[in-house]
Amino acid sequence: MILQNEDYRERGVTIAIDHNIRMMKADRRGWFYKKWPGLTSGTGREGELEKNLEGHLKEAKDLYRGAYERGVIPYPTVVPFTTYKKELCGREDELQGEDTLMDVLHRLPKGGLLHVHSAAALSADGLIALLKEWKGRPIYIVTDGADEGHMKYLQEEGQQLTGNEMLLPDFWKVKDAETKLRQWLTVGEHTDTIKYIWDEFNRKFIRTGDLFEDRDFYLEYHRRFFLECLRDRIDYVELRCGFQDFAGGQAAVQHDVILNQSPDFLDVLEEARKAAMDAYMEETRGSGWNPPYGEIGLGVILCARRDLDTDNPDQRLKLMRKLDTAIAWKIGPYGKRIKGFDFVSEEDRGKTSYSYYKDIIYGEVFDGYEEGSPEEGAFKPLKLQYKLIGVSRMELIEMMLHAGESLWMEQENIIDAKIVSKSRIGHGFQMLEFPSVLMDYLFGRSTDSPAGPVLEVCPISNQMLRYFPDIRNHYALMLMKLGVPCVLCNDDPQILENPGLSYDFWEMYMASDGGLMMLKGLVFTAFVFQYQDRKELPLSEWEDGIYADCLQDFKEKYWIPFLEEMAKYFGEDEE
Repeated sequence: MILQNEDYRERGVTIAIDHNIRMMKADRRGWFYKKWPGLTSGTGREGELEKNLEGHLKEAKDLYRGAYERGVIPYPTVVPFTTYKKELCGREDELQGEDTLMDVLHRLPKGGLLHVHSAAALSADGLIALLKEWKGRPIYIVTDGADEGHMKYLQEEGQQLTGNEMLLPDFWKVKDAETKLRQWLTVGEHTDTIKYIWDEFNRKFIRTGDLFEDRDFYLEYHRRFFLECLRDRIDYVELRCGFQDFAGGQAAVQHDVILNQSPDFLDVLEEARKAAMDAYMEETRGSGWNPPYGEIGLGVILCARRDLDTDNPDQRLKLMRKLDTAIAWKIGPYGKRIKGFDFVSEEDRGKTSYSYYKDIIYGEVFDGYEEGSPEEGAFKPLKLQYKLIGVSRMELIEMMLHAGESLWMEQENIIDAKIVSKSRIGHGFQMLEFPSVLMDYLFGRSTDSPAGPVLEVCPISNQMLRYFPDIRNHYALMLMKLGVPCVLCNDDPQILENPGLSYDFWEMYMASDGGLMMLKGLVFTAFVFQYQDRKELPLSEWEDGIYADCLQDFKEKYWIPFLEEMAKYFGEDEE
């Protein structure tokens, strides 16, 4: 009997181990691979390189985990990233020289940055440097009071300043001027006492917003932003932009004007993109990383604020005008550049997407304006020219909505985003709280995107805005395991101090067990949208053959060269 019992236990252990292995394999298959067939671990030389790099990454991560378990440091994902940079790393500047993992991630081609707001795109360091070097229109700054930190241009020579206003050259002479300015521009430990962080977050945008009315400043700001992207191996960017008018500096180019709104800012972004590319090539002189397609690509998602009230006739008119202007430019000369439209700003205190259904999202394009109004005069000829009778607005421009950036169960924007956003959802982490949306996503009818709507995840932003104090609890990690494709984005690098994408990749790697294959899936998912832009292929036309070409391009241009570079980095290259 004893022998029989021992035999039974042995068989029980064997069965348990088999179950463990099967369930572990099934669990790990969830990372992206349901949507991206063929993206699993490579074979041959590719597979060997992946295995070796995975070992190095795990070793680097284990150093942090070991230090945490010994009580030396808090685990890095628990503290705001700015605090980690300052205290745990002992440095204020870039991490890659101190940290093997960060160094690897810095060298990782990112595939694309698909969610970043133009008004906070340049890093705080970059903006401060620009302000110190600025030789254009004189700028002054409010130094105290409710308006502190707000920067404006002198409207005329000899304009009288009040006691709490200083020209920037004078401000730099003040003790700790740069420290004060950085605190006005960013969130971090200095904002921990703010009860409602979104209030301070919004003030950051207000403090710099007036600077963008100068065309020269707008150009230089974005040139430096694109240059930061290239240095972090980002070669495709989709910027979320408001409708920017220029009022000084170099004369604005007035063409294709609709309702006194010039698209000149779109041309300035293109100019900045090209200038940044030239500067990067001069800076590296062929010795640095070269974008696989030879340049940094650019798309624009035009935006309106979510707090506009469609029950208010004036605000409804304003929103319709913005959306129809975006459509007019998209069906006109900026068809390739404009990717979609979004409602931005805080969801919890803004209007729901559902409230925009009737008149805005599903409203007939170029319709709803008073007869004889400037709007009707501007849009009616376009409606007739393009034969757009009975066509809804969402048929002509894709809604790429901010949705699911909330922890409130009654906030249902994620439902509407799943319905109207064909290819991407901004943030979207709340999908985990809505089983019907998740099940429909995983098992329902596919959308025009080859992956269904991809979630634009911004982990450091979500942490700094207090949704996930510990990124190990971020919903996106669970969603990705279920097979929901995501891309990593930096959202507002000026305010969050996370320029490029290496920092957000670092956080997600440290927070998860996804390993190298998670990184591969994140990069490839972003690359899909870059590939679609480069080849000018609507996502609705994707077939198996197009997907196969995309995957091959990714491996040949991005992934295998990166693996080979890492082999040299770790001294494993074949001679």
